[in-house]
Amino acid sequence: MKRNNYFAFLLVLFALILQSCASTEQTPYMGSCGKSPNLELMSLTMFPDPLPEARKIDQWRAMIRSDSADLCQTTLTIVEAGSTEPITHEVQTDLTLGANDVRLYSLDNYRLSGKEICFEVNAYIDGKKVPLDAPRRTCARTIDQGWWSMR
Repeated sequence: MKRNNYFAFLLVLFALILQSCASTEQTPYMGSCGKSPNLELMSLTMFPDPLPEARKIDQWRAMIRSDSADLCQTTLTIVEAGSTEPITHEVQTDLTLGANDVRLYSLDNYRLSGKEICFEVNAYIDGKKVPLDAPRRTCARTIDQGWWSMR
């Protein structure tokens, strides 16, 4: 019986030691920007532009302005406005004071369709996924028989 108590004691001690080694830092995925980092989407562009219909978007470039002197670790995605389904792979990034150029990459199966599609950039802020404020809408439109542009 004493031997079982000894092993139980060692197991609890080992568990406590392991727990104390765990990191208390918040992961970049959930964001460590705080409650109001004051981020703004200054511009969003796609490459190539113009883009032939039915072709995959190779790359997105988001220009994001931060007014905070603190480093904002977050994860970004792009969604169609009014949707929650990401159209890009999530990218973890560190946003610093001033303008930040962030590149995102489309999901393999995403294609533009219709006549006009508007987009939002979402960030994990204070543990929640929220759209970034933008001074104007960021939309792609058909410009000529199956070609798309955001210009």
